[in-house]
Amino acid sequence: MSNSAKNSSSPRRASRLPVSSEVTQQAQEQQQVQDQFNQLVAEVRMLEAYYQEVVNRQQTVSSALLDTRAALEALEVLSKSGNSELLVPVGGGTLIFATAGSLDKLIVSVGAGVAIEKNLESARSFLQVRRQDLEKAINSLESQRKEIGSRLNVGRATIQRITEAAK
Repeated sequence: MSNSAKNSSSPRRASRLPVSSEVTQQAQEQQQVQDQFNQLVAEVRMLEAYYQEVVNRQQTVSSALLDTRAALEALEVLSKSGNSELLVPVGGGTLIFATAGSLDKLIVSVGAGVAIEKNLESARSFLQVRRQDLEKAINSLESQRKEIGSRLNVGRATIQRITEAAK
């Protein structure tokens, strides 16, 4: 075969396998949709993890609030009853009987492993401020949880819509 015959056959082979710009454009669009879908799924997973973290923090703060309310209630009852017999936990599921004397001096934990001595009114005030702070924290966490929940619902609905459209 001569060189001119080889050269003339090469363009014909190339023309037999045309690369359509339309097919390439469709593939690029499909890839973009897939990338957006994957990004949305990753975002929803991240929001789910954050949502769970907020729920866990909310449970922790709620537990602290219950504990603070119980302490305030106990101080109220003990301050009115004088000498009361109490069951005091000493660890390992063991309780001992004790008699509450005067409530002139109380030891109050202020955080970070630090406890200070306070009189009854000062301890009540401290616990009431703590209760208010915990209630504010719970309200803030609740609004965060609701906001994240609504964003999650939108993301999940979008994923569902894209999945159904792809079928």
